[in-house]
Amino acid sequence: MILKIAKWYIDLRKVLFDIQLYFAIKACKRRAKLFNKTHLVIPFNGRPRVFMKSHLKDLIKRRALYKKGVTIAQLEKMSLYKS
Repeated sequence: MILKIAKWYIDLRKVLFDIQLYFAIKACKRRAKLFNKTHLVIPFNGRPRVFMKSHLKDLIKRRALYKKGVTIAQLEKMSLYKS
């Protein structure tokens, strides 16, 4: 019984993540077209988030969001979508 509930819960989380990813990609495309800047969809705290690439560079310089040693190339490799 508990395993069935756990499996159902995991499947639900995957579906929710896919839905959130769909809307994040849609927002990424819209923002890239609006601002003419590169945007990335990156998983952040378990949810896909849209970040402007130049904004990520500033956050890395200030070490406000990521640890020391994280580069923009690593974030691009980790991104789910780039526009």
